[in-house]
Amino acid sequence: MKEQPLISVIMPVYNTEAYLDMAIQSILEQTEKNFELIIINDGATDGSPDILFKWQQKDQRIQIIAQDNQGLSAARNTGLRHAIGTFVYFMDSDDYLRPDTLDKCVRYAEDSVLDLVFFDADILDDQNKENQQSATFHYIRKKTASYQVMKGSEALAQLLDHQEFFSPVWMLFIRRSLILTENLQFEVGIIHEDELFTMQAFLLAQQVGYLPEPFFFRRVRANSIMTSAFKWYNISSYLKVAEQLQLFVQQHPVYHAVVDQYLARMLNAAVWKAHGLPPHQRVKLLFILISRWNKYMNIRTYGVLLFKKKK
Repeated sequence: MKEQPLISVIMPVYNTEAYLDMAIQSILEQTEKNFELIIINDGATDGSPDILFKWQQKDQRIQIIAQDNQGLSAARNTGLRHAIGTFVYFMDSDDYLRPDTLDKCVRYAEDSVLDLVFFDADILDDQNKENQQSATFHYIRKKTASYQVMKGSEALAQLLDHQEFFSPVWMLFIRRSLILTENLQFEVGIIHEDELFTMQAFLLAQQVGYLPEPFFFRRVRANSIMTSAFKWYNISSYLKVAEQLQLFVQQHPVYHAVVDQYLARMLNAAVWKAHGLPPHQRVKLLFILISRWNKYMNIRTYGVLLFKKKK
């Protein structure tokens, strides 16, 4: 029988052959050695499968699961179904994790009996400076209290007040029992899925704590989801997240205020990005917002949507 690992690291892979070695190596070089690395080959069509096979021969902690391309959410859900660790960490296949991450997170989570540990991240600065968009991304908190154990919903409210809530799941270290008990999964068929998962994880966690360390290094590269041109698929995904959060609040009305606070922030920020959509899509979005989401919207946001010109 396979011995239960302390941590399950879940890493979806799709066509990231240029960065995959570095990402896998950053996990295998963790100072905490008691983990399993579950890699989901989500229908990769480049050289990624060969790279995965090479690494699997080197380390028995690596488990590779191949499936047809279904997207990031489905791949992570597949990983969750196979995970058996006490804790779960979601790693991206084109980024880098500091060697002491798992060790420090698991010690903090165990010592303080936490459902969720959240921490900071930084930008992976390639020598060739792939693009200039990295300056627009920041994941360092300056106002959040460190090592303070709080109820997840209370921590979330403070993070929103300080404008220091970041949704990427690679900034979270999660007790798997929380995921199992609350049946947390990633919404399939959308992008920006972390906006929903991370919100639900915070709201449902009984105890969370902040480690003020930039453990994760994110690679900002051209043509990724976050750097590609904003399309209707982006805004429709944000609207789907909003719908799911409203359904969540119907089941958990105690979180109504904090979810409303988040929806106002998320929807206004998303609609600001939508000003580059074609005119007919902007008009379509305007009617959707007025009919369904008007209470969350600022007048200025409507002005940006209708009148700001695409650069």
